[in-house]
Amino acid sequence: MGTEVRGLILFDIDGTLVQAGDKDHQIAFVTAMKQVYGRPATLDGVPLAGMLDSQIARLALSRQGLSEAEIDADLARMIDAMGVHYAEAIAEQSRIERRLPGVVEIAERLRAERFALGVLTGNAREVARVKLSSAGILDYFPIGAFGDSARERHHLVQAAWDEATAHFGHTFSAAQTVLIGDTPRDIAAAHENRANAVAVATGRYSVADLTAHHPEAVFPDLSDTTAITQAIEAMVG
Repeated sequence: MGTEVRGLILFDIDGTLVQAGDKDHQIAFVTAMKQVYGRPATLDGVPLAGMLDSQIARLALSRQGLSEAEIDADLARMIDAMGVHYAEAIAEQSRIERRLPGVVEIAERLRAERFALGVLTGNAREVARVKLSSAGILDYFPIGAFGDSARERHHLVQAAWDEATAHFGHTFSAAQTVLIGDTPRDIAAAHENRANAVAVATGRYSVADLTAHHPEAVFPDLSDTTAITQAIEAMVG
């Protein structure tokens, strides 16, 4: 994109691009934790919305009595195993029906308007790749920051900037960056990095819930591509 690029738009995945509550992801998560740590860990009662896979694993495993050092010693191996189990569960099946309204249309519109696109997600990298591929939208998001590469969601913004600079050949400022997500944690991650936030009520939070966290814009979903694009253009200048 070079000097023509206008900004960087980073999308959350679960609840923003595809429906939240992926049972195959949860099964792969539990299977991998049991396989690697030998404990009957579950996700019951563990908060999931807006959380990183690494955070979820730490919470679930700490409830099994494992220390932070014990968890960290095998966390990368567990994350890898989860990605393998998830990929095997999905195989080559299409999951286009899990794609949320307006996703393709807004991606096409923003690309046409010379915005660089990527993902910023709590999903581990391999899980994210499989989710996007099975939903038929992987090619729209050539870069990303993932939930196996940080301890807190706001740390992912710098990781996304680094990947975007390498891929697009452009250094993005915070003012040029917009995070689009469905949870208060997405909004907080943007604001803690002085970036812009667009919230969509396509997950577990309503428009009113999200508005209370003061995103730069909030929409019921991604289907009004004109309004969303105009809002983003106003943010990045």
